[in-house]
Amino acid sequence: MKRPWMPLYVGDYLGDTGHLTTAQHGAYLLLMMHYWRKGELPYDDRQLSKITKLPLKTWCEYRPTLQDFFHSGWKHKRIDAELERMMRVSEKRAIAGQKGGLGSALARMKLENASRSRSLPVRAIASQGLSEAQGSADHSHPHSHSNPYLSEADSLAARPPTGKAEKTAIAVSAELAAYLAKQTG
Repeated sequence: MKRPWMPLYVGDYLGDTGHLTTAQHGAYLLLMMHYWRKGELPYDDRQLSKITKLPLKTWCEYRPTLQDFFHSGWKHKRIDAELERMMRVSEKRAIAGQKGGLGSALARMKLENASRSRSLPVRAIASQGLSEAQGSADHSHPHSHSNPYLSEADSLAARPPTGKAEKTAIAVSAELAAYLAKQTG
């Protein structure tokens, strides 16, 4: 896990480290930062001197003073507590994120399902009506003009004669005949 920042309680730090030299402050801060990033410090003096950027001889001189800030070897009580706290917060946020993600995924699925259930019958009705209309359409006359406002019987009565046997005509009002004449004329 990346830990790009660490908490530093300046008041507590200065209160505990007032006796350190500038070089010891630098070494202690570098040890703390390494501990924060890695979760531990090595037990090897050569590695510790590299972490603190001190020559091995200088590190060995500073070691007893700096080790007083650590317990049980190179464990740091305050950093361990902060790491534990950070892990708890991170876990809580991960769980909350999962819950939120699951909740939004569930809501999205419900919306999609509701949308499908609303749109399927409409599509089914539309495609059924379209296929019925296409199946019952009379395509025998190449120049027939269909009028959406007329019933099939009225439409047949308004067609010009084709020379074929005609179906029985239905009486049309004068207003309807005039309208049809304008539409087909």
